[in-house]
Amino acid sequence: MLARLRIRFVSMAALALTICLTLVMTIVFFLTDEGFERQMNTAVNMLLANNGEMPLPDVMPDPGISKISEEFSFEARYFSVVTDKDGEVIRINTEQVHAIDEEGAKDIVDAVANERFMYGDDPITAFFEAIAGGDSNKFKGRFRYRGNIYYYDSKVLPDGSVMRVFVDATSRFMIVHQIYYYMFIVCVSILLIFSLLFIFLSERITEPFIKNQEKQKRFITNASHELKTPLTVISANIEMIEMTGNKSKWTESTSRQVKKLSQLVSNLVTLSKLDEKDELILTDVDASKIVSEQAEPFAAVIESAGKTYEKDIAEGIVIKSEARGVQELTSILLDNAQKYCDDNGRVVIKLEQLGKGTKAKGARLTVTNSYADGAGVDYNRFFERFYREDTSHNSKKGGFGIGLSIAQEICNKLGAKIQALYNKQTKEITFSVTFR
Repeated sequence: MLARLRIRFVSMAALALTICLTLVMTIVFFLTDEGFERQMNTAVNMLLANNGEMPLPDVMPDPGISKISEEFSFEARYFSVVTDKDGEVIRINTEQVHAIDEEGAKDIVDAVANERFMYGDDPITAFFEAIAGGDSNKFKGRFRYRGNIYYYDSKVLPDGSVMRVFVDATSRFMIVHQIYYYMFIVCVSILLIFSLLFIFLSERITEPFIKNQEKQKRFITNASHELKTPLTVISANIEMIEMTGNKSKWTESTSRQVKKLSQLVSNLVTLSKLDEKDELILTDVDASKIVSEQAEPFAAVIESAGKTYEKDIAEGIVIKSEARGVQELTSILLDNAQKYCDDNGRVVIKLEQLGKGTKAKGARLTVTNSYADGAGVDYNRFFERFYREDTSHNSKKGGFGIGLSIAQEICNKLGAKIQALYNKQTKEITFSVTFR
């Protein structure tokens, strides 16, 4: 129990930290990439506005607005190409770039025209097609050439020729991605360090909860043992009174209440023991045989109350489980069904194999009973301890709202899944247990 609680605490804490770090990284990546894009696009626009030359610091726009420092004029690497209406190169300026010479600039024009490279989703030829149409809003972006990253834009000059400017963003692009890489390493390191701290501190953090739970278990166990003795004495005294000929409705009522209290004490002890147990050892068990044997005694009880009892248990179903757990589940669900079934209603128990042939794996146990007042009920709460739909606790059904809670605890130990479903058409409630 302690180990499971610690694992759950560490897992939840690590998950919360992972979500926070991921959110922070996403925001930083987005803002950094947006700033980078704005800076490069501003540089390209400055080149176009200055006829392919980077303006000197004294005529550059306000750095606070452009996101470009005054030193950018001297450190920027760029080149420009001017072509005529037919796409023939008229003028090339590669003085401010080392990686591209005139032949390289022509090669870029040729490569773009023949779609020999692309960056992102849009082929670079789209930008030349846009140039031919004179739409300057459709031929800008970025592309990769010989391992370098270039941002580009174009405009039509008064004489009809087209100027294309390219800014080398490789170094800045690498810096940004290096920041991403280091941030990722830092975030992973933070996650690992804090996970180790969570593991180290989990025992101290969960210790108060464990102590509180252990106190509750001891109280339930001690109280149960203390109640057994007076209940036994009261039961014996009632029997003696009835044996002397003084049997009356008062002694019968007292006897019924003693039996109810005895059952409650037994259920409390069962819950306490289930909480103390670790995971059960699961083996191959004959579910068909166990369910049939456990369900047989309920037939007479249900039919004697004027209700219909139906049984549909497939033969030869073997599951990975624990025999005692399957027995308890069957008894709890049938007892709950016969207790809360409507007058003149029906109770149906069914066991079926999941899958067919070689794909058969696991089984499903279902217990259905008539329940006309079941519409609008919160069935998720049925498995809470001491939950009663009748909040006045004056129900004549005689239950304590603890049986289904025991069933859920057993399912947790067996690795099974229990759920409650209501059919509005047939007005029936079904409790199903799925064994994997």
